[in-house]
Amino acid sequence: MSDTRPLPFNPNLEFERKAAKELLRELRAGHEQALVRARAWHDGISAADPLRVKLADAQLVIAREYGFASWPKLVRYFGDSAKQRHSSLTALGWRRMIAAPDQLHQSVDRLLREHRTRGEVAGRAFAAYVPRLYGLSLDEAFSSEVTPDDARLALARMEGFDNWEALLQEAEACQLISQQDPWHIHEFHEAWRAIKAGDLRALQQVVAERPGLLEPDPARGTGAQRMLVFALSEREDLEQGVPEEIIAWLLSQGADLQAAIDPMLLGRPFSAVRINRLQWLLDQGANPNWVAPNGLSVLEHALLRVWNMEAVDLLATRAKRRDAMWIAAGLGDVAGVARWFDARGRLSPEARRDRPDFLAVTRGAYPRIVEPSDDELLREVFYVATINGRTEVMRHLVDRGVDVNSRWWEIPFLVLAVLEGRTQSVEALIACGADPDVSNWRQPQSARELARDEWLRRPRPAYRRIVELMGLDGDALLAEREATPAPEPAMTRRMEEYLALASDDARRRGDAAVGLEHFFFGMLRAQHGPESLVKAHSGMNLRAFVAECTDRLLPHHDRLDAPLLPHAAEVESVFAQARDLARAARREQVDGSHLLRVLVRTDDGPVAQLLHRFEADLPALRRLLERGG
Repeated sequence: MSDTRPLPFNPNLEFERKAAKELLRELRAGHEQALVRARAWHDGISAADPLRVKLADAQLVIAREYGFASWPKLVRYFGDSAKQRHSSLTALGWRRMIAAPDQLHQSVDRLLREHRTRGEVAGRAFAAYVPRLYGLSLDEAFSSEVTPDDARLALARMEGFDNWEALLQEAEACQLISQQDPWHIHEFHEAWRAIKAGDLRALQQVVAERPGLLEPDPARGTGAQRMLVFALSEREDLEQGVPEEIIAWLLSQGADLQAAIDPMLLGRPFSAVRINRLQWLLDQGANPNWVAPNGLSVLEHALLRVWNMEAVDLLATRAKRRDAMWIAAGLGDVAGVARWFDARGRLSPEARRDRPDFLAVTRGAYPRIVEPSDDELLREVFYVATINGRTEVMRHLVDRGVDVNSRWWEIPFLVLAVLEGRTQSVEALIACGADPDVSNWRQPQSARELARDEWLRRPRPAYRRIVELMGLDGDALLAEREATPAPEPAMTRRMEEYLALASDDARRRGDAAVGLEHFFFGMLRAQHGPESLVKAHSGMNLRAFVAECTDRLLPHHDRLDAPLLPHAAEVESVFAQARDLARAARREQVDGSHLLRVLVRTDDGPVAQLLHRFEADLPALRRLLERGG
């Protein structure tokens, strides 16, 4: 039999349906080349009576050419792929940065190694994303030979791409973005500053000077729409909010309020949905029955990613829901879960209908077993109940045979809940008998140890309750820690680069020693310095800052070939104060945020005065740096 052919660059089920009909036409017409092609993949097709060939035969040939065992499996695979192309990030207009190509190649090698050692994620990925392995059990996937091409496809699909070439293209595009001038000013910068300040007149002036800001973007809508989304986000975040007049003016410029607020119901990427944010959006008229481009409703996204029972319940009171076992579990509907079992306590065949598609919600999600066992299906439903804190459903599933100490993504459910800091889920798991001392094989720490370490690293109210649930005394842990000397923090490994670039800045300005301002610019020029903190959170006029300081924001590799200049005593004082901050927070290392915090801690310092001159919001920057510890 011939080798299978790779999937097309943009898999399209309708195209394959048409291809099958065209193949059928050729077979019935007795085309020799079509008959040879078909017989290579379908023993039932002969030349004796071409008119007896059916569409199902042609479809099977198409499916097997790609490696699928059947046409229904191709249909299912293509349907999943189409949904998973559009994660919640896509709906929100965010671009997820992909690892560099060389790192992706390393991930391919790692996936192959994990397949050899029967790593569960690898086995699931091959069985879920490689056509010729599609639908196999884990044991069958492990016993099958896999190739680097298989691993490349599996990795691409895990990242939400149809194929390796598409993933590489995005990785290369992301690499170009990361190599751009870090001080490139976004075209909307002044508009966003005006919106954040609540200054309609300033916003109108910016747009009058740059009317191109209102022009449409094929991928992201009009400029007015993008400004509206930003304004609505700021309105919710800021205590005073963005004035109604700004929103009204953006609507008058063609922005669509409904199109802006509906996707915002999905929540910000990489963060949990807050109940007050959700209520605010619904009060503005957001549609709780909105369906994202991937075909999943807002409620289904919420059940799989927000880790917030109250937010899910608020949506559930207003949204329609599909009839599926996992949805009932996520909503805490015990009766709705129970009805998927037959009189003997076995899962009904319908329980496998409309399973949750984790990859359609967020890239890098746990690969699903295509044909799950009852145990696998119940663990899947149990996970949805867990992340939504549904104790009674979880108890019901434990009674039905789910092991509360089993793993999800090779991590015990309780460890996962502690890692996410989700008190409701931890409470529910403990109530169901989860063992806090079961460790995670990927990093040998139990849920109890993780809770203790996180509490001591940064005590927070949520973790106080979690450590209590682990049988620990949060105050006693803190007292024990304070009774032992804090470790002496080491200076960041990037300190040499900071000082070298600071020396370069001083020498270019004709100064004999490195002062605080030189050191600040050295940090901003560093390859992995804190420039993103200054850019994103200082609120200063970046365009004016970059225009005036262009000669001090040179690339990190653009240095004079000269000896390092000495640094002044005031710089040494910054090091000492930053070390004190890190020691007080019991950090092992002094990093750029500690150094920056010292540089801006008083208004009379040269760095604070420099930032103030460019309209920086120093109190806001200080609050951010203090929260980081």
